[in-house]
Amino acid sequence: MQEDFIHYLWKFKKLNGLDLKTTAGQSVVIKSLGTHNHHSGPDFFNCRVEIAGQAWAGNVEMHLRASDWYRHGHDDDPAYDNVILHVVWKHDAEITRRSEIDIPVLEVAKYVSDELIISYTSLFAHKNNQFINCEKSIANIDTFLRDMWLEKVFIQRLEKRYDRIMSSLDVNNNDWEATFFQMLMRSFGTKVNADAFEQIATSMNQSVLRKLAHDAFQLESVLMGQSGLLDTIHEDRYFQNLKKEYAFAKAKYQLDPILTKLKFFRLRPANYPTVRLSQLAMLYQRNPLLFAEILMADSREKIMKLFQIKAANYWDERHLFDKITEKREKYLTSEFIDLLIINCVVPVRFAYAKYQGKQNIEELLLLMRGIKMEKNTITNQFHKLIGLKNALESQAVLELKPNYCDKNACLNCDIGIHLMRSPS
Repeated sequence: MQEDFIHYLWKFKKLNGLDLKTTAGQSVVIKSLGTHNHHSGPDFFNCRVEIAGQAWAGNVEMHLRASDWYRHGHDDDPAYDNVILHVVWKHDAEITRRSEIDIPVLEVAKYVSDELIISYTSLFAHKNNQFINCEKSIANIDTFLRDMWLEKVFIQRLEKRYDRIMSSLDVNNNDWEATFFQMLMRSFGTKVNADAFEQIATSMNQSVLRKLAHDAFQLESVLMGQSGLLDTIHEDRYFQNLKKEYAFAKAKYQLDPILTKLKFFRLRPANYPTVRLSQLAMLYQRNPLLFAEILMADSREKIMKLFQIKAANYWDERHLFDKITEKREKYLTSEFIDLLIINCVVPVRFAYAKYQGKQNIEELLLLMRGIKMEKNTITNQFHKLIGLKNALESQAVLELKPNYCDKNACLNCDIGIHLMRSPS
């Protein structure tokens, strides 16, 4: 049994209309459920109840055991002074506010049907090698309900990214171009070098980027130099020219390279930092006002066109300095551009619109539905269960798995709630 189950009983009115009584025998009538609080403090704010015919307005706190009130330190916390009712599964202790006044206790175990308990225990019945609690039932959920829930979870994911983008924007003194560049660099670094690439971006003033963007070689030299890739020794003329160009820019713009070492191990050559940084330089040389153009691009095809660039010609036969490989132009692939749209373009456009007090969620949902699902361990497993159709759904399950499934937060999930109502 989890505390979430008691939240469920309260939130979905499973206790309403019953002949409820406190542990002291006083009648309880729920007039208003209040607002579910997902942060610190009492579980439900601004509730209204009648206890022994007396109307009360305030907060409601819930625990599995009444004694949890003391174990969690609520008896010494002013945030709980306005608790009017303590709802528990088992009453094992009398509890008081800081003023030492008793708080009425509603013990709910006696009011819950066996059928509901069976539904709950069935939902949380773990089996060996089980991916998610509802893996045997999720495929039977109504498609419309499932799609609407995945859309809602995807928007939750965007809201989290909004918070992170706003933090970066604050550090950047409301410079959206700098914030976008940092997000884009992070995406170019992929999972392995995301932090290091973001550090490269933050190590450069945006005015420096604007000045260097007219010359791809100059910008490439600074990106490589700031990353530490030019700290080694090579006889290669291109390397020597990059190093010379960086030394000049470093002194001119008073640049300090990052300390984090870039990683190559287990990366596909196409994702080597050398290639990605050169592509970034070419991208900004061709689109110096990239952020503004991203905001105006109203389709996946237009965004794709903006990112149709290749690394410098030098990299056609290389992935590393001094090492010749089979000649192949290093264009950004459509698959990689899709990842840039998912991880950078969509979150930034969402954040920018919200920052301006505008609403663009429908166009972003449409954009995400036009991109193929991402493939990784989590998305592949969900695809086997429900057949993911696009990137919106793959992003949703990447949010769903760690924040709902892994935490057994099934009673905060629309799918779990539906299964509680209609057990399979």
